Amino acid sequence: MSDDALDSFPRLRTLVDKEIADGIETGVQLSISHAGVRHEIAVGDNGLGAPITPETPVPWTCSSKPIGALAFARAWESGHLGLDDRVADHLPEYGEGGKETVRVRDLLTHTTGVPDPMLTLDTDGQEMPEWDQVQALIWMVVCAAEPQQRPGTSMSYNPITNWFVLDRLLTTIAGTEAGDSYRSMFSLLGIAPTLGLDGDAAPPVAPVAPPEETVGLEKMHMAARLPLPGTGIWGAMRDLRSVGEALLTGRAADGTEIARRSTIEALTATHWPGTVRSVLSDSDFAYGLGFMTLPHLLGRACSFRAYGHAGGNTSSLVVDPAAEVVMAMYWNGRLADVPTVTRRHALVEAVYADLGIS
Repeated sequence: MSDDALDSFPRLRTLVDKEIADGIETGVQLSISHAGVRHEIAVGDNGLGAPITPETPVPWTCSSKPIGALAFARAWESGHLGLDDRVADHLPEYGEGGKETVRVRDLLTHTTGVPDPMLTLDTDGQEMPEWDQVQALIWMVVCAAEPQQRPGTSMSYNPITNWFVLDRLLTTIAGTEAGDSYRSMFSLLGIAPTLGLDGDAAPPVAPVAPPEETVGLEKMHMAARLPLPGTGIWGAMRDLRSVGEALLTGRAADGTEIARRSTIEALTATHWPGTVRSVLSDSDFAYGLGFMTLPHLLGRACSFRAYGHAGGNTSSLVVDPAAEVVMAMYWNGRLADVPTVTRRHALVEAVYADLGIS
């Protein structure tokens, strides 16, 4: 279903129509599951003059991090990797620069004490080298980075490097290739996103942004184009919704077990409580093992059990077990942090109201 599906969501239609008319985004793609009933919604255009449809590939960016968490869960259940394993015990070169005590738990909770070193690289005016060279550069920068705080004592959200290291850890243990921790999960889940964009392929969407977010949008584009686990995933929101449904049940759509329910409960429980603040923070908030676990950061309408992830200030995955709701949403427009939270709250509230969830 596309725009016509909004007939069942009058509050959502009013909200989305106004946001598009106001230039906040050019279009919205939304996939909803409620008590097993699914709704595919797409309205507006892709920013390139064509309609956005339920099949249009869009960038998931950090909303894809739960896939890496599930890949870890399978290694954890099999006994190949433990939460308190030191990363350097599996990847010795990672221990350089004082990171020898960083644990797998610290990667998953972003408590390595290392600010993301990739965010400081200046690539302006540079031609993108081949992926093999990019991988080598990222690994060199990661290994050289030094903790600014003692590992495990503070959160510093790493959009790129922690999931790069997690993939390297998982693929080293499994004897597979870079990125295969994600590709294997795509196959198990029966979904069809891609890791990065092929070569010089043009992005299928062109999100808009206000002037103050132009630089952030450019950095998001660069990271999304690369086959970076946890950052560079492209696909329809219906596939991201399938990830959320697997988190609810522990199984893929075909019944294949992805992870035990108890393991998923452990992943989505709060492991880092966040620092109490009077303002929203994009770098220190309640976090599980690869999941945002503060329900009110996802939506005021959510139950206390809700969890999920957000990416690029353009996408979000919300899983609410108490309400039997999974929502995967993409806005073709980037906003700053606080307006992004406000926009997500409004969309989640409209959908819950239209579904009759109190």
